[in-house]
Amino acid sequence: MNSNKKGKRFELQVAKYLSKEFNSEIRRTPNSGGLSIKGDIMATQGILSEFNWECKNQEKLNIWKALEQSANDCIGSHKQPLVVFTKNYEKDYVALRLEDFTQLLLELEDFRNE
Repeated sequence: MNSNKKGKRFELQVAKYLSKEFNSEIRRTPNSGGLSIKGDIMATQGILSEFNWECKNQEKLNIWKALEQSANDCIGSHKQPLVVFTKNYEKDYVALRLEDFTQLLLELEDFRNE
């Protein structure tokens, strides 16, 4: 399969999954972030809009390069970089900065304690 098509298919899969789970309209970014809109997934409201979504479906992923791409796309915004990644016949995973992950957990803990 063409790697470009494989990437688009994964972006659509992630957008569809997030739309279902959050009951919200979430779409693949047109031209996969090639326009003024950065990132691979567009979420216009809610917590999902606070992240720059970079999706990678590669057998030999350079996670550091993917994280750098997502971080660079965040420059000038208040978004946090996030990479969703997979490879053939594997589950999907998410990579984000430790401080962003920690903040999410602290917010969740505060919510649960209310």
